[in-house]
Amino acid sequence: MLIVSAYPFAANGAASSVEGSNITWFPKIDPDILNSSPNVDFIPGLKAHQQTTDYTCGPSALLSLAKFYGLPGIEENAETEMRIAKEVGTRDLNSSKPGTKPGEMAAWLEKNGFDAKVEFEDKGDESALERLRENIHNGTPTLVEWIDLSGHWVIAVGYDYRNVTDPWDDVLILADPYDHYDDYQDGYSFVNANRFYWMWFDALYFDNLTWRTMITVHPKNDSSSLDRQMQ
Repeated sequence: MLIVSAYPFAANGAASSVEGSNITWFPKIDPDILNSSPNVDFIPGLKAHQQTTDYTCGPSALLSLAKFYGLPGIEENAETEMRIAKEVGTRDLNSSKPGTKPGEMAAWLEKNGFDAKVEFEDKGDESALERLRENIHNGTPTLVEWIDLSGHWVIAVGYDYRNVTDPWDDVLILADPYDHYDDYQDGYSFVNANRFYWMWFDALYFDNLTWRTMITVHPKNDSSSLDRQMQ
């Protein structure tokens, strides 16, 4: 099962001590344990910058990915987030289609030293989830957009196989720009793989319902750091 350390926390981050209550709502993800577990594929060192607006999950995810790969000029702050939003063409909440489209995300990545491959899958044959697992196993962060929050960009960074016979019991670990689901704003969230798979669709950016958008990203240079590429 997912290896986490879980403690009851109140809304202000202090330990909960409600008399007679043994409920633990929010398990805390421990990257060190995940990285060392034989049952988990995990990409360490990639946490999500927390978006500062309701519409910049895409730019925030791009910021996190660029910082992970060492792209020069990337600072983890609101100024960089909004600069990327402007560069990529992100629309605010006054637009009928706020946020950032997959093609816009890929174009920014290509312009900034990455190879970006946009894929979709509407067969319902689990092939997209299999590609996601393969990417994580190979250490490749993958941008995914799903219907959470009515349309939300995150980065798939971990997968827990849980040692059970049913793959739908697995857990997907996300670098999440909107980490407000628990008492630990550490840039990570997690979701059951089956639940994610059937919520992995878009109802906003295209004329028709579009299933399982993913962007696989690699630096164009084979070196491990874009820093070395651009020196």
